[in-house]
Amino acid sequence: MRFQRFNLFVMALLCFCGLAMTGCSQEKESVSPDKPPKPVSIAVLQKTSPINQQFTTGSVVPWKSEQIGFEVAGRVAEVIEPNELVTPQIGSEADERTPDATPLARLDDEELRIAVESALASVEVAKLNRDANLVTIEQQLPAQIESAKAEADLADIELSRASELSRQNAISRSELDAARTNAATTKSRLASSNAELAQAKARQLALEAQILQARQQLSEAQRSLRNAVLFSPFPGQVSQIHAVPGTYVKEGDPVVTVQMMDPMTIEFEVTARDSRRYRRGDMLPVQVTDGSGNSRQLSGMVYRVDTVADPAARTFTVTMHVRNEIDESAYTLPDTDEPIAWTDQITPLNIGPMITGDRRQLVVREAVHMIGGETFVWKVTNRRWGTPSPPGDRLLSVTKVPVRITSDVIPYLGRWKFVAIEFTDPNVPINVDRDLITGKLYFKPTHSDSPVVDEVTSPSINPTNSGSPVVDEVTSPSIGTSSKDSLPRPLQNLETWTGCQVMLDDQRWLLRSGDIARISLTASEPTGGFFVPMKAVREEQGKTFIHVIDDTADRVTARRVFVDVAEGESVLGETVLLRITSTSPDELREGMQVIVEGTHYLNDGDRIVVSTLVGGHP
Repeated sequence: MRFQRFNLFVMALLCFCGLAMTGCSQEKESVSPDKPPKPVSIAVLQKTSPINQQFTTGSVVPWKSEQIGFEVAGRVAEVIEPNELVTPQIGSEADERTPDATPLARLDDEELRIAVESALASVEVAKLNRDANLVTIEQQLPAQIESAKAEADLADIELSRASELSRQNAISRSELDAARTNAATTKSRLASSNAELAQAKARQLALEAQILQARQQLSEAQRSLRNAVLFSPFPGQVSQIHAVPGTYVKEGDPVVTVQMMDPMTIEFEVTARDSRRYRRGDMLPVQVTDGSGNSRQLSGMVYRVDTVADPAARTFTVTMHVRNEIDESAYTLPDTDEPIAWTDQITPLNIGPMITGDRRQLVVREAVHMIGGETFVWKVTNRRWGTPSPPGDRLLSVTKVPVRITSDVIPYLGRWKFVAIEFTDPNVPINVDRDLITGKLYFKPTHSDSPVVDEVTSPSINPTNSGSPVVDEVTSPSIGTSSKDSLPRPLQNLETWTGCQVMLDDQRWLLRSGDIARISLTASEPTGGFFVPMKAVREEQGKTFIHVIDDTADRVTARRVFVDVAEGESVLGETVLLRITSTSPDELREGMQVIVEGTHYLNDGDRIVVSTLVGGHP
């Protein structure tokens, strides 16, 4: 009985303690302050169709590049220099060949010329043999046949007379046998002459065939002689030299590597999915960097898409053609009305020991000019041998220095031709070890509409008059246009040019093999819908949702809206956008304010405060 009373007392005490604790808890909750609103940033929801802008890098490679060699063996006499632009040989026959084609290399053709002369002699011998045999057929053998026929007729008459006399016993039997033998012999001689005529006619056919054979050998020898000069089958630029003058090369040995410079190809890698977007003929924007460091926009056309993926990277190679152009961005012409001359080379004066082994002052033949009977060279005054030149400084200051040519043409390596000179003006200081001179001068049109380039042709030296070299006059120039107001400028050549500035020309292509280009990839067809930044989408426990602002009540809260994310994404600048659709109808509508920053710290119904509008209209 006491035990039951004790239990009732304990239970009553526990109930009282529980009620007391509950009251304290409710009292604490009632006095606790509200949680402050959480700061967020929002974006206004609108239906859009953003384009997926993606870029990738590609490598510039030549479309055509070939190691070109001779079809005949021989010793190399001349080879073109690297980086030279070449004009192709279009025709295959001698009468179809391009007259201004650029020779890449030449062989020593003495042996080939001897072979041509020998083949010509063989043709003439074959013709003479044919003509001699024709005389035998038409004159000698017919006369011989007529003579044999006459002798045979006479022998038949004598045999008839002898037979008649033999029947009359007027001659002996031996005389009759002699007449019979003579008649048979003359008939055999006639048959032999006819056989010789048939044989001569057959020989005539063989001699005609020999003439054809000799002519074919002559054609082969002439072809070998023509092939002693090497040409390129396509326009381009010399990228590598494999032989120097004096090298003996066999048939097919590479001598020069030529690569096509316009157009160039750009190759870039894409995934299997992206590779199906591209078709032959699609146009893509390409960004490259020019010589001055500025970005240039070009257009490329898809040439092919590989049908087999790279097994290591699992990517497909897309190749496209891009038109190339000469990059002249590095040239800064001075702002002056004075015409600027151009040259493609400057050379020192101390190359005599290298060429001839003596101390003569040798210059290339094109560097010597003649005006009014005076021969001179252009000395560079703002650049010297052994002194570093300022980077990017291509403008040369020059002065005219009179000279006298003292030697005939001196060939060097089959490519250059030098002459020895002496300076005739003692008042002009010359430092042979450090001074530089220009090469051939020419003038470029100063307006895009000018169709003519004025050139100063190099003098041709003719060592015929008592061993004295003669320098030919400068050819007539053309009329160009002025860079100011597009007015025609006066006749411009060395005779009228009074300037003292020469631009050192160095043609460089904008696209070179090995350069890196930036390609704007083709986007998928834009799909309309609601696009939000990726950071606005949240996923928990397998459900995807976003938070929108709900201001229907007295306070601004975050309301959770469950959505589905469509396959694919879109990139706008540096922001990744996702296309969303609501799981319930009419949950998403234009004009809603979607929480972007801070959505990962919110619960449904939390109070919020908008701090900044970020993203604008996605």
